[in-house]
Amino acid sequence: DEDARAVLDALAAEGVQPDAVLTFWENSIDVCARVAESLGLPGNPVAAVDAARSKVRTRELSAELGLPSPRAQRVRSLDELFAAAPYVGFPAVVKPEFGASAMGCVRVDTFEELPSIYSLVRSVVTPEYDGIFRTGNDLLVEEYLDGVEFDVDLVMHRGECVFSSVSQNWPTAEPSFQESGLHCPPDHDRKAVARVVDLCVRTAQAFGLHRGVLHIEAKATSRGPRIVEVNARMGGGRVHQYVRQVWGVDLIEAHLRAALDLPPSVSPSRKPLCTVVNRLLYAPATGRLAAFELDDHAKSAETVDLDVEAEVGEKVDGPDAVFATLLAEVSVSAKDLRRARAASI
Repeated sequence: DEDARAVLDALAAEGVQPDAVLTFWENSIDVCARVAESLGLPGNPVAAVDAARSKVRTRELSAELGLPSPRAQRVRSLDELFAAAPYVGFPAVVKPEFGASAMGCVRVDTFEELPSIYSLVRSVVTPEYDGIFRTGNDLLVEEYLDGVEFDVDLVMHRGECVFSSVSQNWPTAEPSFQESGLHCPPDHDRKAVARVVDLCVRTAQAFGLHRGVLHIEAKATSRGPRIVEVNARMGGGRVHQYVRQVWGVDLIEAHLRAALDLPPSVSPSRKPLCTVVNRLLYAPATGRLAAFELDDHAKSAETVDLDVEAEVGEKVDGPDAVFATLLAEVSVSAKDLRRARAASI
């Protein structure tokens, strides 16, 4: 609310009357919704965006709407975590109410682990660690979901889904849920993927997220599809690039058109134009990064993109610290999944 008022005050001071308001940044999704509503500009309802932004509210609203959802409970203290554990059961996941990139998300398997896990997550969920936690620092403990995870990118127009793209996530190095990689399009069972997409669309519609580009993460579990989280924004990183490479659809343009209340202009390819692999590389051990070199093995790939996140000489955390330091991301597009995977190693 404070940030939205600051934006409105800045616009008024400059005499600016915008035609649209939008953001691609998770930290400002709820701010953007409030500014759009105050100015009478197109956007998703504030209540819907807030429900997606808060992982606690996502679970509460899903239950209210009768959508399949794991057991979950808000946690503000270690005592509350102990009290909630029998209801949720083990294995469970402890995560921040507000966050991104799996920061502070940890699997817990026993009562004995709760104190150390709580302390670890609390050390991460602070505005000093990341500005995203200015919104709040409550935690959530919820039922662990088995199965394969997917990123589902949707283009919504007047409450209907006009395009969807699915990326298949690779297993994470639990107990952390830091992403290890993905590929698009998926090679999982088509019917299971279709059920995941259907649940994502129904969730967006039920929440009231009726326009623009959404990024919803979900799993095909042993009990059917389940939502991991709802994001009222375009997917981060190079997701928009992957969708354009594979399907020929520009999510940035789709998001801009929605903000201007223009109909979407999406004409996806009937078949995938290529396969994209994204691989994340983390520090193998805790210490100081002495050297970091990547060999070019991607000679059969059509395109290779490297995003380096760490610098030689800086302190890094390895898997022993649970939340390892990301060193780099490698994105490769090739004719098929086998070639893309091989080129990304």
